[in-house]
Amino acid sequence: MKTRGIYRAPRSGWTARHVSLWTGVACLLPLALGVVLALAGWLPADPAAGSGTIEAPVSAAHWLGTDALGRDTLSRLASASANFAGPGLLAAAVALLIGTMLGVAGEFAGPAGGAVAHWLLQVIDAVPKFVLVLLVAAIARSEIAWVMAAVGLTFAPQIAGGIRQSVERLRATAFIEAEHSLGVGLGRIVFVHILWGHARRLVLGQLTTLVAYALLVESSLSYLGGELGIQEPAASWGNMIARGRDGVFSGHLLPVLLPAGAISVTLLGWSLLGRGLLGTIEDPP
Repeated sequence: MKTRGIYRAPRSGWTARHVSLWTGVACLLPLALGVVLALAGWLPADPAAGSGTIEAPVSAAHWLGTDALGRDTLSRLASASANFAGPGLLAAAVALLIGTMLGVAGEFAGPAGGAVAHWLLQVIDAVPKFVLVLLVAAIARSEIAWVMAAVGLTFAPQIAGGIRQSVERLRATAFIEAEHSLGVGLGRIVFVHILWGHARRLVLGQLTTLVAYALLVESSLSYLGGELGIQEPAASWGNMIARGRDGVFSGHLLPVLLPAGAISVTLLGWSLLGRGLLGTIEDPP
């Protein structure tokens, strides 16, 4: 008689969290595709050069038309994805680095080191996020890397708080004490067994919120123009909306609707991905 296999955990199929995760990934595919096309140089036209045909409609030559300066809209959308990807990853890296250092120091650096780390986190958290970002943008002007580094700094207390809670909860558990007794180093215990083994989903979920906020900041600054954000002729979804807004009243909607839609879908993707990672969606009973 054929017997069924024994599974260690029940196979429950798709849950609300899985749906959120994969829907978020699907929403982020256009961003990823745009980055790949731009970095590989597979764009249909130069995103900074005009074709001579201003606000051309959708055609075989220009799949999504052209903007008010005759530049290919599809190429600029993809180029804008690549122009945000680097600064967005920089913001995440800064938040992760500073948050991890201060979060771990708060628990393992002794009373004095923990007090200093806690004080630094309070100082950073006391400054309104967008005020600090605007201050750095006013100083750094068009250097978007400095602006995104400031965005990452403002999110460091959130990362540190989650890491500190995980370390505090797990440092006295039996398996950590066993690692100590076997002579495993503190760095391996903290970064491998605690942070990666038990806190990675929390940290990754918080980083998705950070990247979504960084996109809003970059798009807003680029829309405002002047010496803020990504400067023309480089493409940003924000400055694409600013360039095409005057054409809305004459019926040229695509140069505005497409970058606005790209921002909306990307924000939705990061939000759903973060909710799925953090497990904030309740499955029905």
